[in-house]
Amino acid sequence: MAIKIIKGLVSEKTVLCALCLLIYAGVIPTVVSAQPEKKSQPDVVFIIVDDLNDWLGCLSGHPDAKSPNIDALASSGMLFSQAYCNSPQCRPSRTSLNYGVYPFKTGTYFNAKFKDEDKIKTPTMHQFFSQHGYRVVSGGKVFHGGPGNAGDSLLKRPRDPKPPQGEDNFNAQGAPNDGYALDVTDEEMGDFAVSQWASKEWSQVTDEPLFMSVGFFRPHRPLQVPKPWFEEFPLESIQRPNEPVGEDDWADMPEFARRLARTHAHKPLHRGLSDHEYMLENKQWDVTIRAYQASVAFVDRQIGRFIESLKVNPRGRETVVMLVSDHGWHLGEKKHWCKGALWEQTTHIPFMVRGPGIEPGTVCQQPVSLIDVYPSLVDLAGLEIPAWVDGTSIKQQLVKPTSARPPAISSYGDGNTSIRTVRWRYIRYEDGSEELYDHQVDPNEWVNLANKKEHEGTKKRLMKMIPTNQHPGLKVQSWFDKFQE
Repeated sequence: MAIKIIKGLVSEKTVLCALCLLIYAGVIPTVVSAQPEKKSQPDVVFIIVDDLNDWLGCLSGHPDAKSPNIDALASSGMLFSQAYCNSPQCRPSRTSLNYGVYPFKTGTYFNAKFKDEDKIKTPTMHQFFSQHGYRVVSGGKVFHGGPGNAGDSLLKRPRDPKPPQGEDNFNAQGAPNDGYALDVTDEEMGDFAVSQWASKEWSQVTDEPLFMSVGFFRPHRPLQVPKPWFEEFPLESIQRPNEPVGEDDWADMPEFARRLARTHAHKPLHRGLSDHEYMLENKQWDVTIRAYQASVAFVDRQIGRFIESLKVNPRGRETVVMLVSDHGWHLGEKKHWCKGALWEQTTHIPFMVRGPGIEPGTVCQQPVSLIDVYPSLVDLAGLEIPAWVDGTSIKQQLVKPTSARPPAISSYGDGNTSIRTVRWRYIRYEDGSEELYDHQVDPNEWVNLANKKEHEGTKKRLMKMIPTNQHPGLKVQSWFDKFQE
């Protein structure tokens, strides 16, 4: 409602009286110039799952996947279908995620602690939220080997029951044939305890907003979970990953990449056999796939137990929930097992988020990576993203999923780098050899295009995206030499 004052006809006093009457009657709203209302910070729940690849229903990674709880979480918010780790091993991946900086800056490329790791001066994600008024709790495996390094409540990863003496194959041969159907209940497993602890912490009523990180251990090796989960996957119906018909997937692969797959750090050589050769000779391929799928189904149920408790927020706050894995996992794809490579199956991970304003059932196909977790959670909490964080917030994609993003960069040792865009994967190894795959026509990465003249322009463009001045660290060649046949 506009009020026009005609000078000379109406006194100032009369106008003021009229305004008061209009405000009192509710015609004109009252404007109070007091202190602005303090913004309520949302609670933040971060879930990380160990060694979980894309064998989930929501990612269509395997036709027999049983992951209803993770799938439900994905459908309740946004699923990032092209998400990748920054390193295909636990320690460097989790260090990069928690500090918000790339492995090629820290020099932490492998699971062994790097000498300069303690020199990282920037606060971890947990420390940052604690410094900004959050109550921080962390349980299970969040950092490599334990929870976050700051918090009001910390829970170390509870241990699991073991198979009877003489029947535990974990690390016995060095190959991932360590599946075993335990004669125990879910309630006796470590991940159940983590889920129970997390639900209890969630129920606490406090004035501060909550930042919670929860790390689940399965499907990490050993692939040992209660027997009923094995029974969900009959051995006779196990489906192996696709292989190229009538061709050797390694035929166009650089020698360095072959050795990397053959000489993986899990005590790799078995009487001169690679992991894959060993698994074939001992008829362990189907057995191991079954154990991995059982482990995924088991941990999905434990995650579901915790997510169920999130339906009611006892603090009356909005809640942001994010779930990721630390890296992918091979089960015979490209004749490779476990992790420790720069291919799709090793680096591709689940990545999903739900929260206020996020449209349920949406999918983003732009590349994201674990380096984006720190800035994204800070941004979604309404806090200012620190300048030293390497990643990019996903907030723009939550509004417009097609918004372009930088490529996903993965490192495995000094000088071994993968660049993943929406369409392409380019890998350059420390000896200068290369791989190039067009995911538009070759999602399995069977045909290496690096030496094809018609793709020289694409390769050069992707090569420019490789970071320079990488932190010196252990060269992969040094442990090639260690494991000579």
